[in-house]
Parts: sequence; structure tokens; C-alpha cells
Amino acid sequence: MKKTKIVNKKGFILVETLIVGVFIMGIFSLLYTNFFPLIGEYERYKAYDTVESTYIAHWARMIALKGLTDSSYTTASNTGYVDISDCSLYTNSDDIASCSAFINMNNVSKIYLTSYSTTKFKNFIKDNNSFSRSFREYISYLPTYSKNTSKTPASGYYRVIVEYISDDAYKYGNIEVFRG
Repeated sequence: MKKTKIVNKKGFILVETLIVGVFIMGIFSLLYTNFFPLIGEYERYKAYDTVESTYIAHWARMIALKGLTDSSYTTASNTGYVDISDCSLYTNSDDIASCSAFINMNNVSKIYLTSYSTTKFKNFIKDNNSFSRSFREYISYLPTYSKNTSKTPASGYYRVIVEYISDDAYKYGNIEVFRG
């Protein structure tokens, strides 16, 4: 009778398990180092440009289009921004009442009308300590919108930026305004 020799494979299984374990740990470390910063960015920017803030900015835009004078738009294009949260800037008593009701109902603290390109506003806000740190961070988060050269104040394009309080935190939104 022939004797067959049994090969001992226990060492091979151990090496194979170690290699697969190191490979899986490498994948998990890559996921961890790339995924958790994204969660941090989400936590940081979750108060920016939400559906709620875009909706509030939309109604601020409607009030601005309906009731602001031409001088407010001229000032916004010349200086880079105008604080339009003061309801006395609006043209008639119905617009003033609409503005006041809107601000009270939505806990709006500030409404700014800026030129479409936010470059001037960003430069003004960057070193100005009269604005809150969270608002300056939001403005630095916004793109400059300067690549779209067809949208200028001369062609009737502006931007409304809204700051409001929700859930005991400041939240921000912005929307384009076309005044044609």
C-alpha cells in the first residue's frame, strides 16, 4: 500500500488571515480618514442654505422687489451691500407692514441686499468685527459668483442674504434677485 504524505497547511492559513486582516484595516483607515472630515464639514455648514433658509430668502426677495427704492439698489451696487432689514426703507405703509410681519414671523435678524458678485461684500466683511463670527464664516463659505459676467447690477441682478434664528442658532440663506 502506498503511503500519502499529508501537507501541513496551518501556517499558510495564518499568513493568509493576517494579510486579509491588514488589507481590511487599511480600507477602514482610508474610509475613516476621508469620511469623518466630511461629517465635520456637514456639521459646520448644516445651518447654511437649507430649504428653510432658501424659502425665507425667497420671501425676503419678494419684499425687496416689491418695496425697495432705486436708491437702495444703486447703493448695493456701489458699496457692495445694503442692510434692508430696516423696514422704514420701503416705499409705502403696506410694504412696511409686510416687512415687519415677515421679520417677526421668521425671527429674521438681518437682510442684506448685495450685488450679484459677492466679492465687494466679502472684502468688506473679512476684516470688519461689527459682524458676528458666524456671519463672516458664512460669507466666506459663499462663492463669489464672479464667473457669471452676464449677471451684474447693470443687467438687474442682485443677491439677498438673510440671517435668522431657528432652534436657538443663527442660520443663513441667500437667493438671486432679478430686477428687470
